Parts: sequence; structure tokens; C-alpha cells
Amino acid sequence: MSQQAAVIRAAHAQLVVEEHSIPTPRPGQLLVKIRAIGFSPLEAKIQKYAMIPLSYPNVLGTSYAGIVESVGEGVTKIKTGDKVAVVRTRFQMRSESGAFQQYALAAETSTSKLPETVSLEDAASTILNLAAIASAFSIVMGLDRPSLAEKAKPNGKKIFLYGGSSPAGGLGVSYAVAAGYTVVTTSSPANKDFVQSLGPAVILDHTASDIADEIASHGPYDTIFDAIGFPVVTDLIAPYLSSVGGGIYYSFVPLTGSEKPLPGNVQRVSQPFSFAMDEEKNHESRDWFYDELLPKGLESGVIVPTRAQWLEGGLAKAQEALDLMLAGKVTGRKLLLDPNA
Repeated sequence: MSQQAAVIRAAHAQLVVEEHSIPTPRPGQLLVKIRAIGFSPLEAKIQKYAMIPLSYPNVLGTSYAGIVESVGEGVTKIKTGDKVAVVRTRFQMRSESGAFQQYALAAETSTSKLPETVSLEDAASTILNLAAIASAFSIVMGLDRPSLAEKAKPNGKKIFLYGGSSPAGGLGVSYAVAAGYTVVTTSSPANKDFVQSLGPAVILDHTASDIADEIASHGPYDTIFDAIGFPVVTDLIAPYLSSVGGGIYYSFVPLTGSEKPLPGNVQRVSQPFSFAMDEEKNHESRDWFYDELLPKGLESGVIVPTRAQWLEGGLAKAQEALDLMLAGKVTGRKLLLDPNA
């Protein structure tokens, strides 16, 4: 049997839709019929700048949701017909695992079985960024996990999270609030109502001319996280930290622009945080994320899903999706596409 796949045939090349065979799951794997691809700015950067070494031709795409078609030997938690959401890890870089196709192979260890009440849309729009947030906050930064059983008691600690209206930043707000932290975040006026629904204590207008003063006035902070990773944010956070004696802050990997050197008393920890969940030493955190946090967090409302923006037209529109991501034309939402529409 065959399927359609949007293929990158060489570094920097445009995607082309081709016929591929549908793979058979090996032990520990499952075959998923994809109904919602979640696009990431990182995928657009991988195409344009070849940031990650790949063998070509390849099928890009890191996260998706769909229906299980079949399972391989040894798969115990998931069965044919289940709704699932998947993250393709850095150890699954063959074309058969890419999201930009109609069917893909997934590892059971990086697949979340979804409750009936959780939609494929919500899962696909949330899983990748939530994995990054959970890895950053509770593995790398050592913050408390959110409570899924009852409302967390305030722990007396304050977080400044820049970018609360971004897909990852909004999930960071939900995660931290559910763990008992007091959250100060930023948003544009257009997205303020949505960000307010996530439960932060304070929302600062990042378009205001006095934003630097506002950040300082609501401190001090126990932890600072930059969910955007742009130089303009560094230019706000680094001087503030330096003025209060210095310290460490955390940031997603910068994807654009050049930056001035940080003050000598300021350190930024910036890395692909979700990689931490792939490490075997963190298997308990990985299992908690896929088996508990994503499915039960979405089901209970503790985790507020990222708002979705659908692109119609199937895989023929996959290149357009990457172009939109690269140009920054999708803000505050997760761009989704159904390759089987």
C-alpha cells in the first residue's frame, strides 16, 4: 500500500509531494494515520538553514495526532483504533517517523494515548511545546510539577515568563500556575484576554514603552524564563538581572538575529530543552509526561490547549505552512494540517 508524503530531497530544498510505501511497525512501534500535523518554527529553520544533520531525502515534521492503524510486537499501552498524539524524538530521524505524511511510525515511549474527551486538535496543538516546557521547568530548572488531582497551594515563589501569548509561553503559564507558582508574564493587548484565562497574577503589555520598568517593578523573581528567544527580549532581561546583582535565566534557543554580549554577572541557559526528556536517565519524567500530564492535564483543564489555526489543502500546503512559520505569520496559535483530508 502507498501513501503521500511531503519530502525534502536535499538540504535547503523545497518540499515535494511523493508516493511512499506505508511502513510496517517494528517491535515497540505503532503505525499512526495522521489527522493533525503540528507545525513548528524549528522545522522551517531546519529546512532553510539545515540546522540539524539529516540523511536525504527525508520527511520532516516533529509532532502530530491521529488514529493507531496497527502496533508492533511488545506494545502494551496502546492498541489499534486508539487516539494518540506523538512527538518524534531526535533518535527517530528516518523518513518513516516524520510527520509530513499520511502515515508514520511512532515509538510507544513517545506516544500519548488520548482520552475520548480530548480532541486530536487540542493534542496536536499542545504536545510538542508542552514537552519542551515540562522538560525545561521540571528537568532542567528543577521546578515543581503541576498537580493534576487538586488545585495546587501557592508555594510562595514567583516566576517571570516572557511571552505568555506564544504557544509555548502560554503552556508555560498554565504549567507554572498549576504547580503553585505566582506568574508574571507578558502579552500584547490583542491576546490579553486569552492569557488572563491561563491564571497569571500579572500580565504586562510587551508593546509598552516602559516595559523594562514594569518588569523591574514586579520583581524580584525566583526564576526567569524567556519563551521567545529573540535578542529584543535578552535586551530586557539581561540588564534587569544585572541590576539586581546578576543571576541565571533560561531561554529557548535563539533562532534569529545577533546579540550583544551578556553582562558579566548574567548567565543564560539556552538549549533544546525537550532533548532532556529523550535521555534514559529521565525516563520517569518522560513516562509521566506521556501517560499523565498531556492526556490527564488536557482532560481536566489543568493544561489549557494552545489555540489552533488550520491550513486547508492537505500535504500540498505543507511548504506553505513552513513559509508561514519562517515569516512569522502565525502568532499565538499552532498551525495544523490534516494530510488525510
